[in-house]
Amino acid sequence: MRRHTPHICRRVLLGLNLTPAGLCLALAGLCLALSNFSSAQTRLGSALTGWHEGPERGFYSEQPALTWDESLLTGNGTMGLMVAGRPYHEALVLNHSELFLPIHEPLIPPTQGNHLQEIRQLMLEGRYQDASERVVELSHADGFGRKRQSDLFIPAFQLNLSTDSLRLKRYKRQVDFLTGEVTVRWQDRRGTYTRQAFASRADGVVVLRFASEQGACIDTDIDLSLINTYEEKRKVKFCLDDSFNLRDVDTLLTTRWLTLSAHYASPWQGGYEGYEGAISVAHDGGTLAVTDGHLEVRGAHSLLLIGLVAPSRHLSTSGIPALQATIDALPQDYDALLARHRPLQEELMASISLDLHAQTAHTKLSSEQLLALDHADPTVVEQLFDAGRYHTLSATGLNPPNLQGIWGATMTPPWAGDYTTNGNLPTAVSHFLQASTPQLMLPLFNKLESQMDHYRTNARVLFRCRGIHIPSHICLHGYDTQFDATWPMTFWTAGAAWYAQFYYDYYLHTLDLDFLRHRALPFMEEAAAFYDDFLTLGDDGYWVFNPSYSPENHPGNSPSQACINATMDVMAARALYRDLIAAAKALGLEEDDEGRGKVAHWQDMLDHLPPYLLDADGCLREWLWGDLADNHQHRHASHLLGLFYQHDEAIMADAALREGCRRVIDRRMDYRRSIPGGGEMAFGITQLAFAATALGDADRAQDLLTYAADNYWQRNLMTTHDTHTIFNADMSGGYPAIVLRMLAYSEAGLVSLLPACPWAEGCIEGMTLRGGIRVKSLAWSADGHVQVSLLSPTSQAVRLEVRGRQVADVHLQAGQVWEGEL
Repeated sequence: MRRHTPHICRRVLLGLNLTPAGLCLALAGLCLALSNFSSAQTRLGSALTGWHEGPERGFYSEQPALTWDESLLTGNGTMGLMVAGRPYHEALVLNHSELFLPIHEPLIPPTQGNHLQEIRQLMLEGRYQDASERVVELSHADGFGRKRQSDLFIPAFQLNLSTDSLRLKRYKRQVDFLTGEVTVRWQDRRGTYTRQAFASRADGVVVLRFASEQGACIDTDIDLSLINTYEEKRKVKFCLDDSFNLRDVDTLLTTRWLTLSAHYASPWQGGYEGYEGAISVAHDGGTLAVTDGHLEVRGAHSLLLIGLVAPSRHLSTSGIPALQATIDALPQDYDALLARHRPLQEELMASISLDLHAQTAHTKLSSEQLLALDHADPTVVEQLFDAGRYHTLSATGLNPPNLQGIWGATMTPPWAGDYTTNGNLPTAVSHFLQASTPQLMLPLFNKLESQMDHYRTNARVLFRCRGIHIPSHICLHGYDTQFDATWPMTFWTAGAAWYAQFYYDYYLHTLDLDFLRHRALPFMEEAAAFYDDFLTLGDDGYWVFNPSYSPENHPGNSPSQACINATMDVMAARALYRDLIAAAKALGLEEDDEGRGKVAHWQDMLDHLPPYLLDADGCLREWLWGDLADNHQHRHASHLLGLFYQHDEAIMADAALREGCRRVIDRRMDYRRSIPGGGEMAFGITQLAFAATALGDADRAQDLLTYAADNYWQRNLMTTHDTHTIFNADMSGGYPAIVLRMLAYSEAGLVSLLPACPWAEGCIEGMTLRGGIRVKSLAWSADGHVQVSLLSPTSQAVRLEVRGRQVADVHLQAGQVWEGEL
């Protein structure tokens, strides 16, 4: 038994605990290995046939990761695994979606609601900054002390495999999207070696096989270590004292098991006290021995490691025996475990397929070669479409994807690695419904519903309102406590209405009336109940949103982010009332007096929302109050929300407003292109692209899609937050969503095909549209011909459009395939 207390230290390569001198030697050794590998490539040329080819749906890379965020990724939605792919000093990081290191015990929000009239009056007088600072004063009186960040999403531990280094002859690492397998293969003078790993959806474990070929033997040392690195360029600064750490970390190594138990230094009551992990070890041939804190493997033909991580609320009673029993109950065979997992993975990944008739076979290109192509190339689009889907579905299961999906190898991830609800989280899940994976939306709904009591508390304490209020950041709790004088996030009230759109959209894609009645409608009604109490009627007869907030921007003529009537707030409320009325009709609630009364009330609320406005330059205004001026020097485009999902009728019916949205896109992109390096925040590009597709603008949509590929992808085909930096899952979800919206849009009674399609020819199979309509196949050719095959679960009439032009009125028969050439 070993016991040690880790501490936060300087960032080192892949989390290895090296001295500065040791780090230099490690980097030098890695550079030498890569140089030897490159030389071997040049000498062997075509002799490497088979080594330079990727899976049918997946990719391969020619080099191991240089930093942890270039690792290859696999995940089952609860556990994640990162594989650096280094032959001789491998680093495999295990993650779990619930591992958030406690740094602040949850507090209910400050008593803003008791002083709401005072705050509103300050806002009406134009004293926006004073209103922000007043909330901070109240928070100090309520015991907050300082800004309270989310708990930190941290890795569980790192599994290290060390072997004597030799000159590489051949090398390849790859990911197969259909199996979720990560494979690393290399050859040196000892023989050929392969490591394969996946995170099983069937059994909830991580599985690793290390095999040798051609008579070679495996001689390696295995140990567990904690990740003691921090992000030097992290966006959020943390005071890293002993309370933000782990204590009493126990590791135990035997020839059969590697186990670890880690206690949080400052757990909060009712939360997790820490976590535990167990990895079984089985070998074919050779010997195993525990020596100097590591497991020594000598002369083995293969190794099988099965790992499991679980958070714990009661570490006084060890859960490791239960983890070991779970592993022992499984087949101790890699192929058998893979066979159980593969159908579940393949069902998700193969739900939809895209073929843009690319001239280059992506299987022949490494990820390094792929990203060197023109990023508008159909080969790139097809691959990034698949890669984005793979990484977001791999990170979705117990929870929706957090900022890092489900992975990470740092103790201080940017923005704590939480669920940022005002743009990041909606982008990460934005393609699931249209990609025919509605089951991947359920973790989002489960997460939201598990925190409903917190959201009700937020509404009551912050605003003296009924209903629910979802904050900008959620984690293991949903209290709205992240704010300061600069970032008055307690003034953002659009969250519940925004997420209500996802609830109703789930129904529109699945036609699940039980879900609509028992989950969607109750959530939507609580979001609406908040507005009943929050909104006040202005002298002009329109509702006033006071206070308000357009994430995370401030008007051009006001330094404060606090505002009145942010356009986003109005758009979110408009969508909420529209969907509530439609939901009531779908459920037949208008058949009784109570239902008719509700619908009449929602219609009245909808009729009194402020109209959208244009500024002097013809741009859609971001704030609908007084002289608050637009500020296009910003990464968000929240005031285009009405074009992200179902299109806002008020915009689509007004040519001037549509043109105003186009101008917003152009102004935001002018700003981004003026920034050296291309600008920050990938999901802002997704927002602009969603708007372009809604406007039927293929040129702008393709420009934005290409800009995303140019700036936010790494050679492990995972995405970043800023240009080529900050490991982040937003664009992984956003990129395929952009592509899907370019190829089809739908709403009740409408199927619009190729509304913003820039590709001359192609085919997509497996899309799901609103109305539950399945696009079995949509193919288009350079000569203008379009062939489509539709399957509807109900009989319904739809208007078919192609590239924005009506071509046919079609009556779809329930359960019968309709085919047409348009």
